[in-house]
Amino acid sequence: MEASKLLESNPQIIGSKTDISIHSGLYKGEYPSRLENVEGSVWKLGHPFLGGGLLPLYKGVEVILSVKTEGSVYRAVGSVLGTVREGSVVLLVLQIVGEIDKIQRRQFVRVSCLLDGKVAPLLEPPRLGNVGWLHSTITDISLGGVRVSIPGRQGAAFDGISRAILRVSVENCGYYIPCKVAMARFVDETENTDLGLAFELLPSVVEKALGRFVRHQELSSRGERR
Repeated sequence: MEASKLLESNPQIIGSKTDISIHSGLYKGEYPSRLENVEGSVWKLGHPFLGGGLLPLYKGVEVILSVKTEGSVYRAVGSVLGTVREGSVVLLVLQIVGEIDKIQRRQFVRVSCLLDGKVAPLLEPPRLGNVGWLHSTITDISLGGVRVSIPGRQGAAFDGISRAILRVSVENCGYYIPCKVAMARFVDETENTDLGLAFELLPSVVEKALGRFVRHQELSSRGERR
């Protein structure tokens, strides 16, 4: 798809969460942002941060963009044109190079597992709730979210709480994932509190690691059923 056709094909894309990936150099990594404006092949995004300041991005630096919408992910290559300030907001201006790839999201495969994890409720403005980190067991997982089991009655810690932060270790790496709290209930049979968490933002490095884990669990369960 041509960059100039994106807004026409999906008018709701403005405001979508976007991962900005830098594949080489001192600032190699992935940074969260948001798509703020599309004018043909020139896009404006919220300027990503590094530590307490703006991530240094110089003219001509090439980045990979993953724009995430409800049903699809749009992948594009952009070249930095510069930055602009609109009111109190600093925006990164990119020239889109080449065409945009639209990737349909498959229905998330959910698999059973037993992974150690930690979860903490998030207050507004974002900060950990008074209970801090709660040890938990992840009992099923997909690329869309998890179900976790926390010992004891912990429902009160999530009363009126819509967001949480999950810490999970996969392939010997620890990841922190912001989540929406979809469900919290006490289970009499286990005397545990079950939480349903939907991932808000899943950077591609985390998505790939979780995808490999989910695929491994899926293949293992098929083998056990034979």
